[in-house]
Amino acid sequence: MNARQRFLEIARFERKNDPMWWGIDAWIEAFRRWKNEGMPVSSLKDKREINMHFLGYQNHVEGLIPNAAIVGLGPCNNPPWMPPLDPFYEPVVLEELDDVQTMIDFDGAKIKKIKDNPEAMPQYIEYPVRDRKTWNEFKKRLDPFSQGRFPENWDIMTEKTVTQWPLKEELKGKNFQERDFVLAMFCASLFGMPRNYMGIENISLAMYDDPLLVEEMIEWQTYFSIEMIKQVFKAGVTFEWALVWEDMAFNKGSLIHPSYVKKVMVPRYKKITGLLRDNGIEVICVDCDGLIDELLPIWIDAGINCIFPIERASNNDPLKIRKKFGKNLILIGGIDKREIAKGKREIDVQVSMVKELIKDGGYFVNGDHHFPEDISYDNIVYLINEVNKLTDYPETRRTI
Repeated sequence: MNARQRFLEIARFERKNDPMWWGIDAWIEAFRRWKNEGMPVSSLKDKREINMHFLGYQNHVEGLIPNAAIVGLGPCNNPPWMPPLDPFYEPVVLEELDDVQTMIDFDGAKIKKIKDNPEAMPQYIEYPVRDRKTWNEFKKRLDPFSQGRFPENWDIMTEKTVTQWPLKEELKGKNFQERDFVLAMFCASLFGMPRNYMGIENISLAMYDDPLLVEEMIEWQTYFSIEMIKQVFKAGVTFEWALVWEDMAFNKGSLIHPSYVKKVMVPRYKKITGLLRDNGIEVICVDCDGLIDELLPIWIDAGINCIFPIERASNNDPLKIRKKFGKNLILIGGIDKREIAKGKREIDVQVSMVKELIKDGGYFVNGDHHFPEDISYDNIVYLINEVNKLTDYPETRRTI
């Protein structure tokens, strides 16, 4: 039972009582703390060593280089996260004070950032898309056929294309179709990316002041996604799961009215999900923070059947979601990161939740977002080991 087979059986609700991990996502500050507290890895530039230490090959998940949603430029899946522009903007420092830089960033936004803490979230001063003129210029960097999107040998397994786990010797130089691990493609972002292009306040106003512009941006995102996906399929590569990145909710609900999602976004989602289904892709997952209860039935109607990360601080309850939607929705995440920082008693409560969620399959283990640095190495190890004890299968009963 390799990771690819394991994933598909769990996703189909066929393999029960098997807690497959969907990675250990953490802020870089947490990884640094864990290394200082004894995590036996030599490098934090990527997640190869980290994933092998915590999870092993039974949980191996990779992402394709061709990307139509969001790109992580930081170490270990950390910020900065950028739109999939090609080419990126060349960063330009506009002003430099003792502790702050004002600059144009990789995504074309004008920002202020703290010089001695470059990983901190910057202050956005101006976004690259402000009107139709700036959009027409900006979208030139969203050409699905630009040469940089499909570098030479992107479809071959090498140290450059397999970045989350060490590449097994027997797989080196082979086409991705011969893999034994889970492969994903970041396929779409209909609102999340335009929101990043304009800023949430600006795009919210534009939906009233210039609704045709916003709809044109969403239509372009649809076109961009479909053409990217088609090129991957044309090369003979398929994948186990597709990711739709949106982040279109806050802790009280959707950032945009559900009626707008139904009218403008759902028909376009269906074009993308239809293409994916026609090519055998079974798991289509939306990544959205915030309270998502009013969006879930809309996404399901649009052909999406998986949700991540199920943010607990926004009052999402994985057990209630499972009860309401059953096998119509695969769940990823939902472990309350705040509780993992407290101690073993609180961790045990989260492990009990996982035990309930894996009873019928259709659930993959992860936090409800990146684990923060207030979690100790001892606590994260305890969480992983206790979750792994829940398995009914000896080959996945792994102890750190």
